[in-house]
Amino acid sequence: MTSIDYLIVGQGLAGTLLAHYLLKENCTIKIIDPHFAGSASKVAAGIINPITGRRVVKSWKIDTLIPFAKQCYQEIEAKFGIAIFQECNILRALKNVKDENLWFSKTAYYDLAAYLAEEPKTGAYAGQLKDVFSFGEIKQSAQVDVKLLMETYRDYFLAADLLQSTRFDHRQLVQQANTIQYQDWEAKKVIFCEGHQARFNPYFDFIPFEAAKGEMLIVHIPDSNFKKILKHGIFIVPLKNKDHYWIGATYEWEFEDDAITQMAKEELLARLEKVLKLPFEVVAHYAAVRPTVKDRRPFVGLHPRLPNLGFFNGLGTKGTSLSPFWAKQFVDFLIHNIALPETVGLERCYSDTVEEGKA
Repeated sequence: MTSIDYLIVGQGLAGTLLAHYLLKENCTIKIIDPHFAGSASKVAAGIINPITGRRVVKSWKIDTLIPFAKQCYQEIEAKFGIAIFQECNILRALKNVKDENLWFSKTAYYDLAAYLAEEPKTGAYAGQLKDVFSFGEIKQSAQVDVKLLMETYRDYFLAADLLQSTRFDHRQLVQQANTIQYQDWEAKKVIFCEGHQARFNPYFDFIPFEAAKGEMLIVHIPDSNFKKILKHGIFIVPLKNKDHYWIGATYEWEFEDDAITQMAKEELLARLEKVLKLPFEVVAHYAAVRPTVKDRRPFVGLHPRLPNLGFFNGLGTKGTSLSPFWAKQFVDFLIHNIALPETVGLERCYSDTVEEGKA
């Protein structure tokens, strides 16, 4: 039996960054991850967007999240000698004068001025788009190469014998007085970062997940040279490979599996053809399931009756901006006993009436 501090279940973005901060605290860890192809982190566009919704409002806690995320990703870049973080403005297509008036009225708001450009610049998009009245432009947005981040850390974890590439079997957990055993490991705590697979976790089945399947395309648009992210009913996100773009995504609330579908592909192609004048070709097609929750807040904390079981999940479509900050907050709670805010706590979705042994 090998003693460790933390056993982490899942090496998506949440599990990777939790491990990153635990290792900085000199904790001993082991990660179990089956390397699911349908993990949302593996195919995410990696967008950090400070402005959300049709009402043009700031994303939750974005003033704190953006500088923290930037520092985190740049720290990882320096650690491994890779490039994963790039500041990249977002162009929002405005369809009519009402949308334009709302957008530009918001540029005068003190708390929004830092994020909204007064004079948007379309660059290479000029003349190449359909059904546009005008544009708004978002500043301090960014793009993270989540795939490269996770692959780099996976190689690191494997080389250091910190990762086991297998499925986790919840039935093999054995509760002890102050520790928990799983196979050959005895840990102080087991932290579940399973993404949408957490829907099948018997210890946290009180968490109200709304899993949403999404499909996305990688397309080649010859001689396009788009430098900014575009939101025009669909996202067009520049990739490192010249004139290649991430296109997406669909939302499907009822689905049988995480396989790609012809129906979703045709939907994405139709949406792209509706807004883009240039010809393009499909290079790849992906599908994944997002772990989302009703109140759009992550779940961070310990099981209410089994305190050696932890949970870090529910990051949804904003995981790139949320994960660094809340991973560090969770580690500060675990190591330094710094309280977590109720807004992300598990207590918001369970009651004293839930049966013993679950919640």
